[in-house]
Amino acid sequence: MKPIQIIGQPGCGKTTLIVDIIKELVKKNIKVGTIKHSAHDHELDKPGKDSYLHRTAGAAPVSMITKNMAAIYLPNKKDLSPQTLFEKYYTGVDIVLIEGWISGPYDKIEVWRNECGRLPLFYEIKNVKAFVHDGQCNPTDIGFAKKNCITLFKRSDLLQIADYLMKIVV
Repeated sequence: MKPIQIIGQPGCGKTTLIVDIIKELVKKNIKVGTIKHSAHDHELDKPGKDSYLHRTAGAAPVSMITKNMAAIYLPNKKDLSPQTLFEKYYTGVDIVLIEGWISGPYDKIEVWRNECGRLPLFYEIKNVKAFVHDGQCNPTDIGFAKKNCITLFKRSDLLQIADYLMKIVV
C-alpha cells in the first residue's frame, strides 16, 4: 500500500475533500490514516501547557495521553518526513491520505476550484493522476489533463473518487 497525496492551491478544498473521502471509506470499513503537511513553520503544541514546557525544556520525544487520544511530539530533524511517518506509524491502515507535500514522491490527486483564481498545479507537478474540479474548468485545462492521462472527476463524484483511490493504492 502506498499513500496518496491530495494537493491543490490554497483555498481549493483539499481538507473538505479529504474529510468527505474519509467518511465514505469508513462507511466501507476501510481504515484510513492521514498526514497533514504544512509548508509553514508554526507551533503544534499549546504554549504554557505541560507538554510544551517539557518539550521546550529539552525532552524529546514528549507524549500527551488522554482518555480518548494520544500524541507524540517529535523534533523535526532532516530525516523526518511524511514518508518516514507513513513507514513507521501507518502500517495498520488500508489507505493513507497526505494533504499537501507537493514535492512528495507519491501519486497525487489535485483539487481545484475556479474561485481560487489560480491555474491548476498539474501543469508543473509530476505524478498527478486525477483532477477533482468544481465543473467550471477551462477547456484548455481539461484538454491538457486528458492528453496527459489524468483522470477527471467533478467534486460531486465523491463515491467514484473514493473507489478510484482504493484502486490506485494497491
